Amino acid sequence: MNKPVYPLLVLTALLTAPALAQKPEKPAKADPRFEVSGTLQGLPTGSRVFIVDTQAEPAAVLGSGSVDGKGRFTVRGKVSEAAVYYVAVPEKRELLAVPLAPGARVEVSGDAERLASTGRVGGTPEAEALMTYEQARLANVQKMQALMQRYNATRDAATRTALNQERRELEAAQAAAARGLARRPTYLAPFAALQLIGEEAQAEFLDSVTAVYQKLEPVSRYTKALLANQARLRATAVGAPAPDIQLAGVDGKVVSLSSLRGKYVMIDFWASWCGPCRQENPNVVRLYNAYKAKGFEIYGVSLDQERDKWVKAIQADGLSWPQVSDLKGWQSAAGQLYGVRAIPAAVLIDPEGRIIAKNLRGRELEKKVAALLN
Repeated sequence: MNKPVYPLLVLTALLTAPALAQKPEKPAKADPRFEVSGTLQGLPTGSRVFIVDTQAEPAAVLGSGSVDGKGRFTVRGKVSEAAVYYVAVPEKRELLAVPLAPGARVEVSGDAERLASTGRVGGTPEAEALMTYEQARLANVQKMQALMQRYNATRDAATRTALNQERRELEAAQAAAARGLARRPTYLAPFAALQLIGEEAQAEFLDSVTAVYQKLEPVSRYTKALLANQARLRATAVGAPAPDIQLAGVDGKVVSLSSLRGKYVMIDFWASWCGPCRQENPNVVRLYNAYKAKGFEIYGVSLDQERDKWVKAIQADGLSWPQVSDLKGWQSAAGQLYGVRAIPAAVLIDPEGRIIAKNLRGRELEKKVAALLN
């Protein structure tokens, strides 16, 4: 299950904090500002619409405006760099991605209750390009969800094999769309490239475009993120010493990855809420039972946020190996350290603590473990 690419955060606390009320600024002719205007359905007159920078630390409000009786609004503000920002409405879960640069004039429309799925953005070449990409991405997500429902509804092996092939084709189509946008001469290019992080098949492409962005867009937040990703990948590449993890287990006691040195260890990144993880767990249990006596160990790292659900899933799936979690979801320290962007994810480590394989699943994982221990 992939990490959500776009933030689906409830920004109510940020957007309603009195300290963040927009203060009027004196207009300056030499100070180019953005303008986002449009119509949002389903909002009472006077409701506030915000443009937010979710990647700022902390998240920042860049401008706000009120809707009139027909849902029309205008937000003006200033951005420090050309990037993808978000339209947000207090108490509404979904955000709408909107590309903005100094001086940009962007038009927005949609249903406030379903901004991500109904929102439309236009007015600049970047807005049109992002809208095309977003529509294709959302259609792909809907197909993937339908595919997962069909997969869960059947136990027929042949049907599941066919559905897995369809899933791979959808993933390939989405990756192709991201690569297409990543090649365009626009500040959206490194943003699109970021969507490919975590896909082993895209590593070479990401290396090549990051080198280009480093020259053309050196100060872009996305270029910096891609460079940071490269550093993480080098630190966790096959052949590199596995970075240690020290997290609390179910009983609250810290269990370190390095404490398992001397065995072949698989770091298993998973979560109770991850359907593919739970479906894979019976195979992982069988693998563990077959090879634990020969020096094979598993170190489970959960990306859960709720302890009760995590513990219940461990018990329900019969996971008898060490399990740890900091209960921070996608912000898990271990997940960040290893650059995990989708789960289930596996990292195989040799008895000396070096990484020998990554992202093996199913038969490929079984073959690798069998080759090492038989």
